[in-house]
Amino acid sequence: MQRELWKNSEEFVENFSLKELSFFKVGGNCDLFFSPKNVENLSLFLREFDGNVLCLGNISNTLISDDGIDGCVINLMNSFDKVRFFNDFVIVDAGVLLSNFIKICIKNGVSCLEQLFCIPGTIGGAVCMNAGTPSFDISKNFVSADCVDIRSGDIISIQKEELKMGYRSGNIPKNLIIISAKFKIYNESPSVLNDITKEIFRARLASQPINEKTCGSTFKNPKGMRAWQLIKETNCDKLSVGGAVVSQKHCNFLINSGDATAKDFIKLIDIMKEKVFENSCIMLEEEIKIIGRNL
Repeated sequence: MQRELWKNSEEFVENFSLKELSFFKVGGNCDLFFSPKNVENLSLFLREFDGNVLCLGNISNTLISDDGIDGCVINLMNSFDKVRFFNDFVIVDAGVLLSNFIKICIKNGVSCLEQLFCIPGTIGGAVCMNAGTPSFDISKNFVSADCVDIRSGDIISIQKEELKMGYRSGNIPKNLIIISAKFKIYNESPSVLNDITKEIFRARLASQPINEKTCGSTFKNPKGMRAWQLIKETNCDKLSVGGAVVSQKHCNFLINSGDATAKDFIKLIDIMKEKVFENSCIMLEEEIKIIGRNL
């Protein structure tokens, strides 16, 4: 697709700054930022665009390079925002915030993903990473997803059984962008569901720095262990690099104290991994996604 086809369209912004969209409030620009109006609009663009394509949602678990991202970043949050209830399932667009979806379910007396209340991503992002807690994840009620192929623009339906979803991984093929997801639902009273989410919010507020500039858990939990314990045992909970600091409320969370760069966060992550490995012979694996140029 040539520049002339998008330069005067409100759906596209060239040299777009991703910094303010990021929960870490760091990161450079992408060459092109695209907010499609609908599936047809997205599919047509993908058929004609010959550069790199990446779909980002709420950027709540992603660290973007200071040098930005090559190609086009697609964001579905403006128009892919519908929730459609049926007898025993719901279809929700990928751009809907997980927390907003849960609130809509509660209003309709529907139990689905309330155990994931306070996780800040979109439905699309949550499915891609099989977002969850130690006792519940997206895969429990996930049925299928409709996706668009970034190479052909074709719409493809993919079933849960095809994915082999695992811990913090939806195992979605890299050539697919989720546009909607289907979940099983159950009837439940709004008062019961409200009590569940209120308790989740209370516990999260007490134990995690959710009001800070953070992208959530930095590292996955090694099997049978807790990443935060391994971090604390090595005194990594007291570390900082530039404006990137380890949270004093939960040491598996990193926060931007005000003037951090992506380079600060990457260096801090590397130091933490090295110190934990020296102490325990366990190499921590990032849960947050680190993406962009010159990494």
